[in-house]
Amino acid sequence: MLEKELAQATKMAERANQNVEQLRRRLLSESEKSHARLKRELTAARKQHATANGRLKKARAALRKKMTPDNQAKVDVLLKRVQELSESIAKIARAAYEAGEKLVTVKADALLEERKAKAADRAASM
Repeated sequence: MLEKELAQATKMAERANQNVEQLRRRLLSESEKSHARLKRELTAARKQHATANGRLKKARAALRKKMTPDNQAKVDVLLKRVQELSESIAKIARAAYEAGEKLVTVKADALLEERKAKAADRAASM
């Protein structure tokens, strides 16, 4: 009777461990995807910022040559766009940093658990 209950408990524990491992893999995968997506967004935002900054410099040069209300309006719009991009880059960089930290901790936890499981398997096989 006890052996039967022990076998059932062992099977339940194995299933629970499999579910935990599956969830851990899913969390790791989602963390990696999130980190990669944020890195792509950050690269795109930096590129847009560089382009907008170049356009702003050209517009300021044109404004110095010919001071018109139309040129002034263009410079103001471009200045606002560059400021918005600067703020979004800061936010995305912060989010990417946090996602990177989370990814590192998740990877470290997964590696630690994997080593514990291997050690437990080796101990059980002896």
